[in-house]
Amino acid sequence: MTISKTQLVNNLPYTLILAALLGSTMPIAFAPLSIWPLGILLPAMLIVLADTQHSLRRVLLIGWVFGLGYFGFGVYWLYNSLHDFGNASPPMAAALAALMIICISLFPALTLVSWKLAQRVLGQWTIWLLPLLWFAFEWLKGWILTGFPWLSLGYSQVDSPLHGFAPFIGVYGLSAVCVLLSVALIRVVRNRQYFHIALVVLIPGLAISIQNIDWTEPQSTPLRVTIVQGNIPQEIKWQYDQRQNIFDIYWRETNKNWDSDLIVWPETAIPGRSENIEQSVLIPMSIAATQQGSSILTGVVVSESEKNIFYNSMLLLGSSQGAYHKRHLVMFGEYYPLRWLLDFMRSFINIPYSDLTSGSRNQPLMSVNETRLGVSICFENVFSRDIMIALPEANLLVNASNDAWFGDSLAPHQHLQIAQMRALETGRPMVRSTNTGISAFIDYRGRIIESTEQFKIQSITRDMLGRIGVTPFYYFARVQG
Repeated sequence: MTISKTQLVNNLPYTLILAALLGSTMPIAFAPLSIWPLGILLPAMLIVLADTQHSLRRVLLIGWVFGLGYFGFGVYWLYNSLHDFGNASPPMAAALAALMIICISLFPALTLVSWKLAQRVLGQWTIWLLPLLWFAFEWLKGWILTGFPWLSLGYSQVDSPLHGFAPFIGVYGLSAVCVLLSVALIRVVRNRQYFHIALVVLIPGLAISIQNIDWTEPQSTPLRVTIVQGNIPQEIKWQYDQRQNIFDIYWRETNKNWDSDLIVWPETAIPGRSENIEQSVLIPMSIAATQQGSSILTGVVVSESEKNIFYNSMLLLGSSQGAYHKRHLVMFGEYYPLRWLLDFMRSFINIPYSDLTSGSRNQPLMSVNETRLGVSICFENVFSRDIMIALPEANLLVNASNDAWFGDSLAPHQHLQIAQMRALETGRPMVRSTNTGISAFIDYRGRIIESTEQFKIQSITRDMLGRIGVTPFYYFARVQG
């Protein structure tokens, strides 16, 4: 059955079904399947669909329904996190997840409407503005209400030839390149002009030609690093009677790896407040690590109860010492905005330590031997701007996370892909330690050197060579914010 342009223009339900199908297919472009050509082809089909419409209302609906499919299937795991581990009732979890998806689905819609408005004033050539508009609205999605840049289009290209652009223009710029290729493909099909054919060929060719440029240089001395993955189920993690068992799991794996310079435990690996476990746990850990000539970087809640201050932190214990307090907190998971208005929601969502304090922007970097660590915790790794704070001083990136919140969903795979992009953008290798997986060593070109299995107690060790210098994206990121 063929679909005529008249059908697309006049049959709105049919058009919206097509938009929903395109959007719901988008997550396949990302990890774990990573069918990256879809990150170019599906936006091209969306643009064609919107281009058949003259009504701005219809264009808005097409973009919004596309977004509902895109994010509805891509971040469905928000419901799991809220219901399974946030103890929200099914209706409340569904309502909050739906509200989030409905809001972020507006960004593709606003991108298309902005283009069609420009088209009315300036003509058909404005289709070439779509890459810039896509860039702009993805950037906005990464800022509004602290931001949620998950599933930005550029992440789908981590394993494609286009990843060569990442050290220049970052994930949002790579999203724009995807849409530029989408527009060029549309023009090739419609007009078959040599210029458009050349774009389709030359853009990937340019990316391939520059992907082997080393913008950063290796340090002279490698750091031997072990990642310990404890695989602690989220439902027992904060139970008091499980604390000793949880600690024993991490300590057994650590005892096998004292030949490492640095042993990295995940976010909140030790389930307790620092002031309550300092004498019984933290000091003995530090003494043991010092005696072995090693250091342990572990997640813990650093507390100052008399000031009612709690930080989601990473503490460095042993031969080297230091601390990092998470700056970019997760709304409703780690803090409540507009407390005077929204505090009632705490009775519906029961997340331990959901009233944390944000760490200061200017925190000194931790160092092990001669390697300075750019540490981030969980959600911070989703934001290029948060990672760039540690540069150019940091030689090695470390991200600690607790992806047990996501269960057996797409999220841990997507999160790992995001970490690969941060390594590409910065020209730095990354150590990624997670509670239930996927933990990994990532090289400075965004390639996974070694990773763990999910839902398994495991430790992996590698010699990691830090890097010095910066990529062109370092300067671009300072401009874009």
